[in-house]
Amino acid sequence: YTGKHDVIICDGFVGNVAIKVSEGLAQIISRGLKQEFSRNFLTRLGGLAALPMMRRFQKTFDHRQFNGASLIGLNGIVIKSHGGADSVAFEYAILEAIREIENDVPQRIRQEIASMQRVAM
Repeated sequence: YTGKHDVIICDGFVGNVAIKVSEGLAQIISRGLKQEFSRNFLTRLGGLAALPMMRRFQKTFDHRQFNGASLIGLNGIVIKSHGGADSVAFEYAILEAIREIENDVPQRIRQEIASMQRVAM
């Protein structure tokens, strides 16, 4: 969560645990902020003033736009979507598949691995 990395490589079980924990943390923070902004008149007023910023923040961290994990090591493109994905999340998974097709991700992975193997020899 430091922002230094944007990819985690792990097995499916560990990845699922990481996703579930992250989603749960986001929900806890969201509920906590809503609760704090609704305590009294002054906090509601502060919440109203902060609403545009909070909406931008929420949009930035909307887990639906990160729906779909790439399954690598295959001879094609497979995006594993979240089981509880709504139509917005599913659209993002399709867009990710399109990006991977446009960038020829499987071929680029093969080339990188081949390059690393040549260097290791």
